[in-house]
Amino acid sequence: GSWAALGLARWLDRLAFQIAAMLLVVLVIVSISSWLQPETVTDEMLETRVLDVVDRLLARTRFSLFPYLPSFWVSSGLTLWVEGAVMGTFFFGLVLLSHTLFFGYLAATKSGGLFFASLSAVNSRGGGGGWKFCKRGAGASQALGQLAFQPKLLDLLAKWFWWCSAESRALIVKDIRTFWRDTTQWGQSLILLGLLVAYIMNLRYFSHRLTSDFWIDLTSYLNLGACALNLATLTTRFVFPQISLEGKRVWIVGMAPLGMRRVLLTKFLFSTAVSMTVTMILVGTSCAMLSVSIDRTIYFTVTVGVMSFTLNALAVGLGAVYPNFREENPSKIVSGFGGTLCLVLSFLYILGMVTLMAMTSRWAFGGSSTMAFWAGWVLFIGVSFLLGWLPLRAGIRRMATLEV
Repeated sequence: GSWAALGLARWLDRLAFQIAAMLLVVLVIVSISSWLQPETVTDEMLETRVLDVVDRLLARTRFSLFPYLPSFWVSSGLTLWVEGAVMGTFFFGLVLLSHTLFFGYLAATKSGGLFFASLSAVNSRGGGGGWKFCKRGAGASQALGQLAFQPKLLDLLAKWFWWCSAESRALIVKDIRTFWRDTTQWGQSLILLGLLVAYIMNLRYFSHRLTSDFWIDLTSYLNLGACALNLATLTTRFVFPQISLEGKRVWIVGMAPLGMRRVLLTKFLFSTAVSMTVTMILVGTSCAMLSVSIDRTIYFTVTVGVMSFTLNALAVGLGAVYPNFREENPSKIVSGFGGTLCLVLSFLYILGMVTLMAMTSRWAFGGSSTMAFWAGWVLFIGVSFLLGWLPLRAGIRRMATLEV
């Protein structure tokens, strides 16, 4: 992997390499699509030939038994050790050790020159316009040099939000660029998004098996809880570390025309808008998959919208109250006391509010009276407001007296 990364960085600006890389990506996608093509299995085969069906399913994993893979050496060594064959375990251990020493020696003695050559090539190369496809025509180098000082696409998109001040737009653009440059951040976002897509796509198969009103109501509120827990995961993982990720340079942000109070509020409003959009789409799509009526879909969507304000305010406020400017890893920032407290409070809030909404609902579990319904909504709005407003106010006060 490290050698492939160095080679990619070193020769990415060459036209032949770019064409070969694009063709390789297309070939990999086509190969995986054909490899994972589902096979038709009849009901008769499921009833009478179960072992044959299982063998056909496991046939796609047969590559893991290839004897030249390190995973095969480890699994074989552990299997032999359990069976008492100590010499076989010792043999596979020596095989793994010898390959580790060999490739470690190559990496320690031969990768230095390629690493510094790749580093020099990357530092002397332009941005996306450095691809050969963009360097055609006379005066391309001069045009690319002037392009570096022109507004980027993100700056142009930010101008569409005319109701925001220029300072707020600049802060939002800075946060987006910081997020995008950190591969661990958007990499985890893609994994989480993939899990959500898989969850939504499988709901349509689950909903057909529900015939009782009780289970339909229970499933709809469990779905609300699952969407809210996903929202809590997003806010704790990505919103809570926002202040801490400013690091020791937070005093520069504090001297900006916005001031620390507006910086905190801008981060809160932007994160709320993004997470609310994602979660509302998730709730609406999942309710459609579960064949929930339109009035209950609106009810669940508004509920999760209120939760978005509360959970984002909680994450931003606690992130400002318990900052960690010494750490640059977002995962380590979240694992501290402030992140743990934010996660626990978010889960307790979701558990209590989903239970409250289910108990006072006019549709589910036999229904409740109109007075109980509105009393539940008033209590829900009150608790949500207090749980969001108190930490956010404490965070604003903390940032006003912060000394770095």
